[in-house]
Amino acid sequence: MNDVVAALLEHRAFVISGHRGPDGDSLGSALALKSGLEQIGKQALVVSPDAIPSAYRVLPGIETVRRVTDLPSGYPVAVLVECSSLERSGLDGYEGRLVLNIDHHSKNPLFGDVNWIDPGASAVGVMIYRVLQSLGVETTPDIASLIYVAILTDTGSFRFSNTNPEAFRVCAELLERGADPAFLATAMYDNMPAAKARLLGRALTSLEYESAGSVALMSLPYEAFLEYEGEPDTEGVVNHAQAIEGVDVSLLFKEMAPGRFRISLRANESADVAAVAAVFGGGGHPRAAGCTIEGDYATVRERILGEVDRRLPGGAESS
Repeated sequence: MNDVVAALLEHRAFVISGHRGPDGDSLGSALALKSGLEQIGKQALVVSPDAIPSAYRVLPGIETVRRVTDLPSGYPVAVLVECSSLERSGLDGYEGRLVLNIDHHSKNPLFGDVNWIDPGASAVGVMIYRVLQSLGVETTPDIASLIYVAILTDTGSFRFSNTNPEAFRVCAELLERGADPAFLATAMYDNMPAAKARLLGRALTSLEYESAGSVALMSLPYEAFLEYEGEPDTEGVVNHAQAIEGVDVSLLFKEMAPGRFRISLRANESADVAAVAAVFGGGGHPRAAGCTIEGDYATVRERILGEVDRRLPGGAESS
């Protein structure tokens, strides 16, 4: 962390990004860091190659996020938060920039010029909170809200195994500094747009089981997204399959373009889906990960199920 803080103090302008398919931890962390850097007289810009899911449109400063595919000029330092690989950022233009890599994925390949990886952190938001404190930044209500959302979402509302005492201690401090837990939880989980509800319904009608019911699969074909008005938002859809009794691993196959599937994976303690995603160039956490595979649905389904089965109790890798 000291090397990260030193780099932030030394330089003037920063472009900040997370991973493709921005979520609460990457967005909350990035925007909190931006706000803190601006508070101490720095310039900062948050960018994303993908649209912002509707739940996060209430985040302070979300309107300043710029959608790009190439990093803009004028920012000699690129900060990646919660990004398990440079490719997963979905952005180009890192050449000639100092890259700061702040993450809590244990399999992060240390792609930055400065790397701070803490697998023990419940969320990168916790790490950013430590950085901002080291920089002497005041935790305003906006920063408190951003860090709280980062922790809330990456711990699954404090239900995931990555939840630890530090997460609760930090959240208590954030509430004291102005974060509103009821408002933020409602915005994150109880404010689904009607179009997203229709996608969820279509995914649920595709539900099927494998491995004696321990694996649940859902799929959304390309045609489903053509019917969707605006940018499709599927965040959290896979969790509905994971919540079914007896399910150890759940998968959502999203055909984002003909023959190109984005796969969201979730698991309980029985399997490491980050290891599954890594086989196909993806990444994430042991309990939540994602990857992209090209091919017809039947082939893609068979390939990824084979990797999942190997990691279930009794599979080839666990025996």
